[in-house]
Amino acid sequence: MRISILGIGNEVIKGKTVNTNASFISKELNKLGFDIKSHLVVKDYASEIKSALTYLYSHSDLVITTGGLGPTVDDLTRESIAEFFNEALVVNEEIVNQIESYFKQSGREMPKTNIKQARYPKLAEVIINKNGTAPGMYFEKNNQTIIMLPGPPRELNPMFLDYVIPKLRMSHEPSTVSKLYRTMGIGESHAEEMLEPLYKKFLNVEIAPYASVGSIDFILTVDKSVVGYENELNKASQEFENIMTDFIIGDQSKFINEHVVDLLKNKGLTLGIAESCTGGLLSSMIVDVPGSSSALLESCITYSNEAKVLRLSVKEETLNVYGAVSKETAEEMSKGITQLLNTDVGLSVTGIAGPTGGTKEKPVGLVYMAITIHGNTDVYKYNFKGSRKKIRTQAALTLLHTLYKKLKEIKL
Repeated sequence: MRISILGIGNEVIKGKTVNTNASFISKELNKLGFDIKSHLVVKDYASEIKSALTYLYSHSDLVITTGGLGPTVDDLTRESIAEFFNEALVVNEEIVNQIESYFKQSGREMPKTNIKQARYPKLAEVIINKNGTAPGMYFEKNNQTIIMLPGPPRELNPMFLDYVIPKLRMSHEPSTVSKLYRTMGIGESHAEEMLEPLYKKFLNVEIAPYASVGSIDFILTVDKSVVGYENELNKASQEFENIMTDFIIGDQSKFINEHVVDLLKNKGLTLGIAESCTGGLLSSMIVDVPGSSSALLESCITYSNEAKVLRLSVKEETLNVYGAVSKETAEEMSKGITQLLNTDVGLSVTGIAGPTGGTKEKPVGLVYMAITIHGNTDVYKYNFKGSRKKIRTQAALTLLHTLYKKLKEIKL
């Protein structure tokens, strides 16, 4: 099946909103082996939307639209699609009730303008939106399929994963097979260098990296038209795993914070966290994982020197001699949180996130982090680059990855 993605919205065209929906949808479909033909973005004009559909269906069987499903006069996706397929829109009373219920949950009455969001072609399959007032739609006519989704990612993502993916799996056969990996602790250029022999050896295998802060996802894909495609993928995957064994943390079903919480729970270990430069980001990553309360006992954001002394028993002498951003302070923070809470594991992080505060001896991006497990403490030093946000994120993810590797070594 050939699939194209159509983003709709003036805010996307003008750059006010970044179109993360297209990358999210493409990546998820690529995992399943579907053929993505093109991405296109147009303004909220009926003529442009219909022209875009004409163009996309010239080389696609399915078009997925995102955006333009709000209750205002400039939200024209629904109406434009109906006109393109020569279908009338009718009010779906069940959807009206669901939208009214959504408003009542927040103590509000539904404005009459929202009834517009309950209008669909009579034979369309409605995709329920549990996080907003704009339902989606699945519709087929004349061998052309369209899936209509709202623009906000917090609404689109669960609708896509819970409805669209299962629907496509049942109704359409992917044209490729894939194997997925998530890696950490390696840069994109280093990974490319290590994998170069693989590119040359397996010419029928597409090896696609997707880099983000702290990790790189890889998708290995083979077209089903290749003779012995499954065997080809298996061989390439085995060699990929041999080359990248020190960096693979699993497939793409879990992030590093989920792996860490799983290991803590499975090994029956409790955790305490002491943060300075990350300001709660590390703890937030842990708390993002359901069930983390069985492992995480407490987190302290000891931003000032006084807090480090008061809460973590860091020695004033240590701070005066070595400073807050130092190996010695990170070690005492980690030990301090462990002793304060009587946990099996203690984490600490202290550094200079910038953009100011750096010196020649201690530049912006310098971060010390420590891990204490059953009384034994290891300290790590890093020099991260980038914005304040990126440095904080890199520090938190790096500490989680380091903890992940150490927890895997612990025998039950």
